[in-house]
Order: sequence, then structure tokens, then C-alpha cells
Amino acid sequence: MKFLMLRGQVPQDRNAKEIMFDKREDIDDVWSQLFFAMLEDNDSSELWYWGGKRTKKFTENFTERWVPFFENYETEFVPDVIFCRGGFQEYHTILKRFPKAVKIYYGAGNRFLPQPGFHDYDIILQDSPEQVEICKAQFPKALTTLYVKPAADNVFYPIDCKKDFDVCFPANASQSFKGHNFVYSTVPKNIKLLNLGNRPKRYAHGDNVTSLRSSRTGMAKNISRCKVGIVAVNSRVDSCPRVIPEMLACGIPIIVLDDVRFWQSKYIVSANNSWADDATDKLTNKKNFWSTIIRFWQNRYVVSVADSCTKDATGELTSQENFWSTVEMVLNHLEYYNPRKYYEENLSLDHAGKFIREKIDEISV
Repeated sequence: MKFLMLRGQVPQDRNAKEIMFDKREDIDDVWSQLFFAMLEDNDSSELWYWGGKRTKKFTENFTERWVPFFENYETEFVPDVIFCRGGFQEYHTILKRFPKAVKIYYGAGNRFLPQPGFHDYDIILQDSPEQVEICKAQFPKALTTLYVKPAADNVFYPIDCKKDFDVCFPANASQSFKGHNFVYSTVPKNIKLLNLGNRPKRYAHGDNVTSLRSSRTGMAKNISRCKVGIVAVNSRVDSCPRVIPEMLACGIPIIVLDDVRFWQSKYIVSANNSWADDATDKLTNKKNFWSTIIRFWQNRYVVSVADSCTKDATGELTSQENFWSTVEMVLNHLEYYNPRKYYEENLSLDHAGKFIREKIDEISV
């Protein structure tokens, strides 16, 4: 089969060389890597950006092209499958040019539904069950499905290094929905937190919080310096933030706010759900929040629960009210978490590529 991915626009706000690579193995873009993972030996494929001029043949069956404009781009390549990342209007002329191709749509956050101008998709990939139901109601003819969002496996993996920090908070403050307001205003003084990204200038922080801008290739090392990771995005804006699979791929358990839109049962294997239930019963108001946590940790209940836990958990879901108490519980029971093993067995690029390939086969029968 012939596969085409419409990837987006060549970066205009930074040096385009940041996405130029000589080897397929060096590409740090998860969508390019996922596209390659979908291929079989007899397939051929092309990945297109608009807004530039470049042709790079990475392998016998994988070529990347930058073209000035999709609208008037002529090609002899006739795809059987077109994978659209983002549903930009510039894609529509290509989608309409190949009416027989199977068309796949994925858009994150507010773009989770196909965008105006083209709706004739065969497969629509979604991050959360809530999004699936909304999409099915609006696009009943398409196969709408949850899917596995992986990390770029060549970039995100465990690195053996000193654990300098308790918590990793990978979030850039230039995007206001990432949760800085909540995290910076509530993080306990006894927790050493590493914020990977721009720090919000309007929020002061104590000596227990460090902000660090990291290159993409440096992310795995910095994530590996931490014991656990946290995700606190605004669920109305984002969906399945890529830091979820990235931190799991790096081998650290994650604590995620329970209203974040993602495939919770696929990514989160809890060490014991009764931890959260017990905390909810005990932590009834903000006035005695931290004193209650101290008493909670003195309670033998935690030990008895931990003894019955799985040893292959990936993380925990929790509310804002119980967020930091859950973080501390995970920090004190790291031996029950093995997120890297779970990632390799369920969430890797190979699994994600196979999953999408199976959906293509499903509608092609």
C-alpha cells in the first residue's frame, strides 16, 4: 500500500533546521516516527510539509517532502491511505484530489473534531472516551476510535542518573493551560520540583522549585532526574498531553488530574485505587489539609494497602484536593511501579503503529 501523511507547516517561528534530519533514526517528531511504524516491508510512503522546499529519502519506502503550497503541488504519488495530523485547511485540496484513499484524521485538544471544509474521513482517532462519543454523534459514518498515543521511542527512554528531584513537571508556561497556576501555588515546600519549560514570571516560587528549559533531545535525561511526573493541564483545552507517554517511556510513574481528557484505563494502572478513596474520605477541607496528610502517613493503613499492590503500576489519577497527598504516596511506594515495562508492552511506537494499521484493515475488508 501507499501511505501519505500530511504533517503540517514548516516552522515559521523558529529555525526550520530544527526539524531537518539526515537519518530516520534521529527524527524527534513522534508523528513521523509513528507514521514509519505503520509501514510494512512492501509499503511505500511519503510525508509532506507545506511552506518549504526539501526532499529527503530516509529509507527505500519512506520519503519526506517540503513543498511551497499543497494547492498546486503536482505529484505522481497516488496514496491508498492519507493520514492527516491536525486537519488544516491546506490539506483539503489534497484530500479531495484522491477520493478513493482511506482518510484518517487526528487533532488534539480543541481540534479533536474534523475542521470545517472537509469531513469525509474514514477513521477518526480520539484521545478520550468523551471525545469518541461527541465525534460519533457528529460523524456517524466514520470509524471513530480511541488510539494509542506513543512517545518517540528514539528520544524518550530511561537514563541511569542521579535522582535530583522528587517531581517532574514538563510544561511550558507560554501555554497558560498547562497547570502552572495550580502547581506553583500549591506545591509543598518539602517536595523538590523540576519544571521543564518556561517559568511563569507572575508566580514566585521557593528554593524547592527549579525551572529549566530543555532541548527535546535533553528531555529524557531531565525526566530521568526525577522520581515521579505530574500532569495538570486544563482539560477544556488539551487532550492526552504527549508528556503522559513520554514520562512513562522514561520509566517514571505519573500522577494525573482526574479531569484530564485521555484514555485513562489504557495509560494508568493504579497501584491501589483505595488510596485515593481513603484520601477523599480523610481530606475534607483545605484548612487542615496538610495536618491531615501527616496523620494519614502515620496511619498503618498505607502499609497494609501497599503490601497488596501490583508491582507493575504506571501511576495514579487524583483530584486537585488530593493531588499532592497522592504524589507523596507514590514517592513513598515507588517499588510498586514499573511504567517502562508497561510502556514497552502496551504503548510503544510499534504497538501504536500496529493499532492504526489494524483499524485500516478493519474498514478495508
